[in-house]
Amino acid sequence: MAGMIAKPKGKKRSRVGLDIGTYSVKLVEISEAADKPVLAAIGSKKMLEQSKDAVKDTIKLLVEEAKISSKEVNIAVSGQPVVVRLVSMPKMTAEELKGAIKFEAEKFIPFNINDCIIDFQIVKKHDKDNKLDVLLAAVKKAYVEERLDMVSSAGLSVGVVDVDSFAIANAFLRNSPEASGPDKTFAILNIGAGLTNLTLLRDGAVCLVRDMQVGSTDLDTRKVFDKLVDEMRLPFSYYENQFGRGVDEIILSGGGVFLAGMSDMFQEAFGTKPILLDPFKFLDTSSEAIDKGLLEKTGSSFAVAVGLALR
Repeated sequence: MAGMIAKPKGKKRSRVGLDIGTYSVKLVEISEAADKPVLAAIGSKKMLEQSKDAVKDTIKLLVEEAKISSKEVNIAVSGQPVVVRLVSMPKMTAEELKGAIKFEAEKFIPFNINDCIIDFQIVKKHDKDNKLDVLLAAVKKAYVEERLDMVSSAGLSVGVVDVDSFAIANAFLRNSPEASGPDKTFAILNIGAGLTNLTLLRDGAVCLVRDMQVGSTDLDTRKVFDKLVDEMRLPFSYYENQFGRGVDEIILSGGGVFLAGMSDMFQEAFGTKPILLDPFKFLDTSSEAIDKGLLEKTGSSFAVAVGLALR
């Protein structure tokens, strides 16, 4: 199994992203083609209940219905068992960093470091100051093992274990390559059924991640929406204090974006109209096997699955 933020070992003809959510499982298969990547398969299935057995059964049924060509899938983790931090470290070799990262991680992880899987990625090198910006990710081993068991029960193997926010950032940057340019900050808010992922991108790189325990099933009152906005303001303020710049644009994805009045409420709260992420824009979706209605009605909710299929 590759690391959470590791690159795939080789270029494959087809990749599958499997997004195991709170109330549904989504799947996307992307095939490489000479002119344009092709959406080869897509599917979504709600879980009747949230037990482990129900999740396993849902994955199995979805895989059978979607008729994917690859039995290796990429999955993601999120929520309370996951911690992501951008840290500054002295400049060192990759091997030295690998040895030092565990000690750095202990400063930020609220649970036993020996019970965690840790991974990292160098985001930026500051030659003048001999410093490195390092994106650190840690997740509880038991949580990962539980996910692997769910997938293997459906007759699948796992290629990459990623983080929801990283997958969403992948999908956004692939569809909006201009966002990789300097001097612009994007906030991507992925509103799921029971969890909302907030990802801040600066100069095309992830610099802040927060998972908030509020989802679309909660956002049926203005009071709960205001709570979500308040939770967003904290990382926004932290980011502005750290980097001396604010958020330029807000990008929305996830099933929660389809709630009535969602866009207007965000514009009222932050003074800017949010942009809806279309994770399929860069793909050829013309295959007759693809449910076009599913893309039109719920396309934004597949951001995590698309990002995983890009790994």
